[in-house]
Amino acid sequence: MRVTKWTAANVVLAAVALTGGGLAYATVGTPSAASSKSVTRTATIASGTVMTTVSSTGNVTAPNNVNVNFGTSGTLTEIDVKVGQIVKQGQVLARVDSTAAKASYDSANAQLASAQANLTELQQGVTPLVKQSLQISNAQASQQVVSAKTALTNAEQNLGFDKTNLAAAITKAQQQLATDQASAAQDATTLQLAVTQAQTQSSNQLTLDEQQLSADTTQESTDQSKKATDCAVTPVTPSSTAACDADTQAVTKDGLAVTKDQTTVSNDENASGVTNAENSLAAGELRDQQTIQNDQTAISNAQTAQAQGLAKDQQSITNAQQGVTNAQLSLESTENQNAQKTAAPLASAVQTDQAAIEQAQAQVDTAKTTLDATALVAPAAGTIGAINETVGQTVSAGTTSSASTTGSTTGSSSSSSSSAFITLTNLTDLQVVADVDEADASKVVVGAPATVTLNALPTQEFAATVIAVANSSTVVSNVVEYQVTFELNNTNPAVKPGMTASVTVTTAKADGVLNVTSSAVHTAGGTSYVLVRQPDGTQKQVDVVVGLKGDTTTEITGAVKAGDVVVLPATTIATGTGTTGTTTRTGTAGLGGGGAAIFGGGFGGRPGG
Repeated sequence: MRVTKWTAANVVLAAVALTGGGLAYATVGTPSAASSKSVTRTATIASGTVMTTVSSTGNVTAPNNVNVNFGTSGTLTEIDVKVGQIVKQGQVLARVDSTAAKASYDSANAQLASAQANLTELQQGVTPLVKQSLQISNAQASQQVVSAKTALTNAEQNLGFDKTNLAAAITKAQQQLATDQASAAQDATTLQLAVTQAQTQSSNQLTLDEQQLSADTTQESTDQSKKATDCAVTPVTPSSTAACDADTQAVTKDGLAVTKDQTTVSNDENASGVTNAENSLAAGELRDQQTIQNDQTAISNAQTAQAQGLAKDQQSITNAQQGVTNAQLSLESTENQNAQKTAAPLASAVQTDQAAIEQAQAQVDTAKTTLDATALVAPAAGTIGAINETVGQTVSAGTTSSASTTGSTTGSSSSSSSSAFITLTNLTDLQVVADVDEADASKVVVGAPATVTLNALPTQEFAATVIAVANSSTVVSNVVEYQVTFELNNTNPAVKPGMTASVTVTTAKADGVLNVTSSAVHTAGGTSYVLVRQPDGTQKQVDVVVGLKGDTTTEITGAVKAGDVVVLPATTIATGTGTTGTTTRTGTAGLGGGGAAIFGGGFGGRPGG
């Protein structure tokens, strides 16, 4: 590509951006002789935008344009032309979904046919078949009255049945309560008698056991006295010893008997039989009380069921009565309407049907216009300059507008193609045509965004879009170039045709990706890697996958993250004359999103690009 003032300016700006982007040198030490040393450069992995651009120069042109829009809204189903295609007046350019419009058109025709049939029927009178149909409808309405009366009779019968059955349920529940109350009284008498008997038996047994305890205690005292006498005999003889031993055994036996008697008396005093009888009495009373409570609940439920059932039956009767009234009104209405249908038509009715036909015809005409508008046709012959929608998108209805130009350098445009579905060139709208060398032209695609600056307005930038890339080339100074046409999104009246323009085209862009200064990425044996500086100052080789290679930075993915410091290839720099010490240099990656970039295609990476 030719080197222009724009290219030279890019080089200067890139140098300034690199200086401001984080490259810094610092030298400390004492005066010494001039020397050189190898320094370690670093860069930081960032998250941002990586892009590549192509730059060129050209001129603003002013071909006439027509902004062509659909006359109706809808979903775009087909585009029948391409950018750069020459079309004839009346040629179909695109279509939107015509399903709804076709349905509306068919519906309007059906309504028109129905209105015409109504007028014909009104004028001709009813046919025998229609009369028969009217008779059937009268009979059906009469039958509905009969059915409604039958429903009322059934509802009244249900009320009588429910009165009897629900009252019987209450009586049954009351009888059950009386039976259970009598049973509870009998249980109370029986269980109380069992308690009394248990108490009497326990008292009698306690008396007997206390008498036995007293007898055994007296015997124990007698045997203890005899033992004291027999064991005190002196001198001790075999017979006295035998008597003493016999007395000891008797006292021991007496103690066991007394202990047993005491236990028996204690058990009698606890009266377990009495406790069991009392427990049975309490349990029986509780059981009978629960039964009576259940019976009372059953009576309450039966009374509630009676109230609800009778209310429901009464509501059914009310509904049935209303049904009879409605059926009778429906019968009267049907008979009245059918009588009107068999009567001679009124003049006002004929006029009404005729007006309905006129209205239906107007709806047909409107629907036909809407249906025709689903096909967009060229209003004039020309070349397709831009297509601003794609198949599947929803387009809005608009107007087709045109503007004229009076010359290549003095013309002006009164409309912008940004509001058009299709821009038909050879009318008005400003464009920029630039020559791009063959290496860069292969990267430029239709629809790519671009930025335009004008020598006459150096402080402003204008957005543009590639609308055409020429298929044939030209040779300038032994350089093969292709003409690229940019649609200029210009609203500034100061922009004039013929002005010199510099254009920067974004050929590739990746937003929000990890990136690093391109020189930090090494490739060997088909594998790419970066050298990540570790906390202890050592370097670790980390394999990465290279994505988009931008003007100054490269997109990478792998076991790295934003903020990682990577080591750049070492360089040897002069430390300066008269000083010794350490020289350090650091760099920051991520310039593609906010700095400058230089590569074979030109200058890119401007802020917000």
